[in-house]
Amino acid sequence: MKKIIGLVCLAMVLSFAIVSVSIAAEPITKENAGQKAKSFGQKIFSYPANVTKESVGVVADTGKRGTAVVTKEVKRTGEVVTGDVAKTKEMITEPITGTAETVVEAVKGTVNVPVAAAKK
Repeated sequence: MKKIIGLVCLAMVLSFAIVSVSIAAEPITKENAGQKAKSFGQKIFSYPANVTKESVGVVADTGKRGTAVVTKEVKRTGEVVTGDVAKTKEMITEPITGTAETVVEAVKGTVNVPVAAAKK
């Protein structure tokens, strides 16, 4: 429970820092001072939701890629079992390369989640 509370606090601190930097990039004038404060509050509270939304997208994409790897492997197995012995090499190498590509894309997506969430 302490770890969860710590992670939530860390996420809020990071959210505050990211929003502060993005707001500081624009000069404050009398016309936009109230709007900036309102925007700041909205960004602070919407950032965790955006992170969740982006994370769900990464998980869904990883699931699709993983399913495609399994589907291709089942197809190759069927080809080899029915007599297409030339596909044996692909039956062995495709799952390895497919899994490696899936992992790489999952890591890329995970790394980009905070940036994508801050842009929204």
